[in-house]
Amino acid sequence: MPKNTPLKNRLFIPLGNTSREQEANNFDFMRFLGACLVIYGHAYPLSGRGTFDHIQLWTRGIFPTAHMGVAIFFVISGFLISQSISRSPSALNFLWKRAVRIFPGLFVAALVTVFVLGAMVTSLPLGEYFTLSETYRYLLVTKLYPPYPDTLPGVFNTSENHTVNGSLWTLAYEFTCYFALLAVNLLFPAKFRKQIILTCFIVTWLSYPFWVEPLSGSSFQIPLFHLRLFNLVDFGMYFVAGCVAFHYRQYILYKGYLALSFFSFWIGTYLLAESSPSIPLSCVVWARYLAIPYLVLYLSFIRGHLNGFGRFGDLSYGLYIYAFPIQRIVVSVLGATAPIGPIILLSFLCVLPFAWLSWNFVEKPCLRLKGIVA
Repeated sequence: MPKNTPLKNRLFIPLGNTSREQEANNFDFMRFLGACLVIYGHAYPLSGRGTFDHIQLWTRGIFPTAHMGVAIFFVISGFLISQSISRSPSALNFLWKRAVRIFPGLFVAALVTVFVLGAMVTSLPLGEYFTLSETYRYLLVTKLYPPYPDTLPGVFNTSENHTVNGSLWTLAYEFTCYFALLAVNLLFPAKFRKQIILTCFIVTWLSYPFWVEPLSGSSFQIPLFHLRLFNLVDFGMYFVAGCVAFHYRQYILYKGYLALSFFSFWIGTYLLAESSPSIPLSCVVWARYLAIPYLVLYLSFIRGHLNGFGRFGDLSYGLYIYAFPIQRIVVSVLGATAPIGPIILLSFLCVLPFAWLSWNFVEKPCLRLKGIVA
């Protein structure tokens, strides 16, 4: 694109060429928002109020707020990971960069969960807690892929659900999307890759009526990875949409009237499903696979004060991996009958320092090692 092209006429923002251009997006804020939506959505089931929060009720129960936050993560991830792999000199370099972004923070979070958070709330004497093998077996969550234990001795055992960190399960799905994108790059010549990715999205989207019911009603897990196929396709649609947006970025126009059109298309499927018994409510998800990616990227590319949100650090990952156990502790302290507002606010305020420490003393230093593998 010519350098003298007026900014208002540009169809996309070329990320990563200069520090100024890197700041000219809201990706950091949108990921932060996604993490906050996860915290909000989890507050309801963790406090015994059921799985339906207010936003989920507004969406007729088919779009949990926590799932909405994860969808934002996957759309942005698809866009940025496509950029990353296009700039990686080798497959090993690409995988190394993904590993140093995911695993150091996860490993430290697991240690903090076992030796700090778990020790704070276990009902067992600390001497017994630290001598049980089950305590240290929890560290297997760092292998990312199930099966792994997500319980600690005497921790949260007064509730029906003893899960310590119910957010970590989505990380394996995201990492699998990385593997899939890498496979496309290894198997196909560069000139065909973006067409392959676009074709995968279009075919999967158009065939939605044929696979949604069989997959959503099945507990089939992918061998070796032990991941539920439906969840991989569901999250993968947002990820691939982000990949498509990156590869065809020079053709995509981000305008308010288009964002409104996509939003209207999404909401319109609700109205059609409610007015016509022949149209299942699941069609809303079909529309969502188009609407959510466009809306997320539209909001990400708006120029304004939020472009510099990243100057505070990328706290989204830390918020995501620490929120669940800390929210459980907050609920146990305040009581499940406490108003939901204070539970959400106190949870966020308690998680924020952990996220800040994670970014500044674990994630950011480890990211400096990205270039040691060529």
